[in-house]
Amino acid sequence: MTVSAPTGEGVLMMNIHVNRVPFEGLREETSCDPSEMDLGRFDVHPTSPIALSCFITKADRELVVQATLRYQLQMCCSKCLETFASPVVTQATFSYQVAPTDVVDMTDDLRQEIILSYPMIPICQSSCLGLCPRCGQNRNRGACRCEQGA
Repeated sequence: MTVSAPTGEGVLMMNIHVNRVPFEGLREETSCDPSEMDLGRFDVHPTSPIALSCFITKADRELVVQATLRYQLQMCCSKCLETFASPVVTQATFSYQVAPTDVVDMTDDLRQEIILSYPMIPICQSSCLGLCPRCGQNRNRGACRCEQGA
């Protein structure tokens, strides 16, 4: 796998040259700066380099990539609205129909996996108390006067 320099738009290219993959398969590891993956426009903010580990196999006209992505993701808690970072490990399998001389660009598929790993309802911790519905005080930081008056 080759990781090409960012294009004119500052977007990274992650390419696999099919003719360089042996029949027994190929294990590859690389990492990239999240700013080169163009994730900001999707409001997804990794705070660490994105580590990619993959096993690539080919058979006839099919290339199969089993990938593991590891990174830290910055999120906003749905209960208390605090920003927090959470480690993410996601696994995916990609299948491509190829010719022996093809070069497969995995960039869009990897970007999609990162976006899909973002939780629908991010919560900073399972014990998060959230905000007071009356005054908006973050109850993780302490009790508010609304609770004392109740």
